Amino acid sequence: MTETLELSIVVPAYNEQLRITSFLKNLLNFSKKNLDSYEIIIVDDGSNDNTYQIVKDLIKDYENTKIITYSENKGKGYAVFQGILNAIGEFVLFIDADGSTPPEEIKNMIKIYRKYDYDVIIGTRIDERSSIENPQPISRKVLSLIFNLYSNILFRLRINDLLCGFKGFKKEIAMRIFQDLKSFRWEFDVEILYKVRKLEYSLYQIPIKWKHEEGSKIKKSDPFFIFLNLFKLRLKFFKKK
Repeated sequence: MTETLELSIVVPAYNEQLRITSFLKNLLNFSKKNLDSYEIIIVDDGSNDNTYQIVKDLIKDYENTKIITYSENKGKGYAVFQGILNAIGEFVLFIDADGSTPPEEIKNMIKIYRKYDYDVIIGTRIDERSSIENPQPISRKVLSLIFNLYSNILFRLRINDLLCGFKGFKKEIAMRIFQDLKSFRWEFDVEILYKVRKLEYSLYQIPIKWKHEEGSKIKKSDPFFIFLNLFKLRLKFFKKK
């Protein structure tokens, strides 16, 4: 019989050779000192730099940590789903590999989960209780606000920070909302939260500590295609009604 753990931590990573060492060391040390029943799954999303080898070397002495890799870059949503498929924790969360969200926030999320048994818990940087050390550049902040407004109206959501890279789910809930995922890149956060609303799962937005890290992979042309793809995605769900 497969062992069941309380927590699975999924870390999607793509070309993170310059940022993942510091973050992963912090995550490994934090987890060893503060968590009991857990595993860490790093998913290398087809990186073409040294991300895989760096991670492999860092985790070689940690029994409860593994890396999944594949040759073709398929998007963060796909990487997170691969982590979920391989997870054995009752609760599964994903956290960005750039270190923008400190590992200490994992403890806060688990505390909320244990106390209130929410189906889904997502981090938010847009809350008066959130702590932002190094804010995003104005251009990114404006784009994020427009993205949130557009997506909330289009999908009838009430989420104030859709793109925060720190989200957790009960394992069985994660399997349901990630199955048949239509968006594997920037839009996947919106799609899974739309499914959460449609399936009426309980959701909590937890204020987090966060800092902006340089090295964003978003291109100048990406916003146009993101907004276009979100509109196409909404049409797909509309046709399914």
